[in-house]
Amino acid sequence: MTREIDCLLLGTGTSGALPSVACLTSAERGCHCCRSTLEGSTDPLGRKNVRRNTSAVLRIRDSATQAAEEKTILIDCGKTFYSGAVEWWPKKNLRQIDALILTHAHADAILGLDDLRGWTLRGAIQRSIPIYLTQATFEEVSKAFPYLTNAGKVTGGGDVPALTWHIFDEDKPFEVAGIEVVPLPVHHGKFFTTSPTPFYCLGFLFDRQLAYLSDVSYIPEVIYDRIASYVSIPAAAAVQPAAPNGTTVANGNANGKQELPRLKALIVDCLRVEPFASHFGIGQAVETARKLGAERNYLVGFGHRTSHRLWLALTRSLSLPPASLPALPSHLTIDPAVPTPRPAHDWQYYSGHSDPTREDEDEFVLHARWATESWLAAAAAAAPEVDGAKDANGARRQADEAVWIRPAVDGMTIRFGGDRETGDDEYEQE
Repeated sequence: MTREIDCLLLGTGTSGALPSVACLTSAERGCHCCRSTLEGSTDPLGRKNVRRNTSAVLRIRDSATQAAEEKTILIDCGKTFYSGAVEWWPKKNLRQIDALILTHAHADAILGLDDLRGWTLRGAIQRSIPIYLTQATFEEVSKAFPYLTNAGKVTGGGDVPALTWHIFDEDKPFEVAGIEVVPLPVHHGKFFTTSPTPFYCLGFLFDRQLAYLSDVSYIPEVIYDRIASYVSIPAAAAVQPAAPNGTTVANGNANGKQELPRLKALIVDCLRVEPFASHFGIGQAVETARKLGAERNYLVGFGHRTSHRLWLALTRSLSLPPASLPALPSHLTIDPAVPTPRPAHDWQYYSGHSDPTREDEDEFVLHARWATESWLAAAAAAAPEVDGAKDANGARRQADEAVWIRPAVDGMTIRFGGDRETGDDEYEQE
């Protein structure tokens, strides 16, 4: 059965959201990205620099029967959820929430849970909302909102949202709203203890069409293997064993049957140019896009200081076949031993201009390309050996193949599935 899915992005910013109050209140030091959102700004793309906490709504329809009923899955419900719902629910003709899936228990993913009372109080829209989460996330939610998980903790007038809790195993697929959901545990920074251990956040593979990785600093190889057991990805294709008896192998399944589908879309974390302790930088995001081979790739989770205009210019450059790009200047050398080279000035990785209130697109793109190509070169050098040769394709796709990638913006809708071409309402003219 084929399904049409529309993915509405309620937010595309980091945990602090954009713009920053510190920037808005300083005409001398406030970054152009944030101040472009102010009334009177001359930046025509300034509104796109308003970014709420990363969150999404999946709208699912059975394209085989063209059933009128649409199911909606909300992904995360953070600090800015309600303001996003107030803006986008009426504009996008949304109403009911058929399920909420939580990626982790940070504030930008759970602090909007109390606002769900607007849907369930006295059955305003629906009687209750089912929430899907791991046991670890449930325990953290119980600490933050004891009255949501224990009726005996309710105080005041008793007006709390009606929620039903569904605990899932992060290593097993489950079904929500009629589609298969595969959890993808990834690193999202670490616990700051005497013996630091990774803090895990969940990404998800939805209906074998969309990979959603909103908060990630490292993807374990076992998770790439998990993805490769559901969809066809270039990284897996490069390391397949020979198929027995002339059968075809689809990511390790030598069954001679229909090959696994290609990913339609990837939504992936990208806080800034450089990697951060708990988030991808642009090099890691592009590497992941190349390894997974989705038809379209969208960046989310942006911090301030780098505007949408700069991200757009950079990703248009990175979406060209690498062989067609002009060579970097001689002083920006690529050394596989240095995955994250340091620029002469920090601002070259943020706005491309020494004055934070201004931007230099060419300078930014040049240095961000340098950072990206350095990361990819290091990843290729570290790729595993297959039959005595480096599996460079496991770290990056063929040098002459373009990978389409763009910065997502709040309120955009990505469309895929059914008989439709994968696309969106932000870049459909490209």
